[in-house]
Amino acid sequence: MVTPEQTEVFPGVLRHVEYRMAVYVGQAQALIAAGLVMRQQLPGQAGNGRGMCTYDADGSKVHRGCSRSASAGRKYIVAKRCAEGLLIEVRLVLSPERLEAIDAQRVRASVCWPFPVVVGHIPNTPTRPALLRAR
Repeated sequence: MVTPEQTEVFPGVLRHVEYRMAVYVGQAQALIAAGLVMRQQLPGQAGNGRGMCTYDADGSKVHRGCSRSASAGRKYIVAKRCAEGLLIEVRLVLSPERLEAIDAQRVRASVCWPFPVVVGHIPNTPTRPALLRAR
């Protein structure tokens, strides 16, 4: 289910923005197909932790004890179990420029049509009570 803050950026992959990170959530196959991660970067693969692993922008693995700076491009890959099975969450630290672009896209989308679209709703008009009484 897509919440208003989430956007489907690829089939089976949802994105929302938290602070300075874009958070992508989906099944492992969908994230690989979207190009967000490679199979060997997923938690549970050889050399990675079972629940979480971290990679820098150049693709190198960040090991324990390395600096904890959240430089642009750093990926935090987390495996989470839920009712649908195993979901993978990829937290990507955004550059200031990319964060501004995502915010601008969100503003443009909200300006297009400022009212929520409700499907199947009968407008509340003066003739509506008469229509209901006629039935």
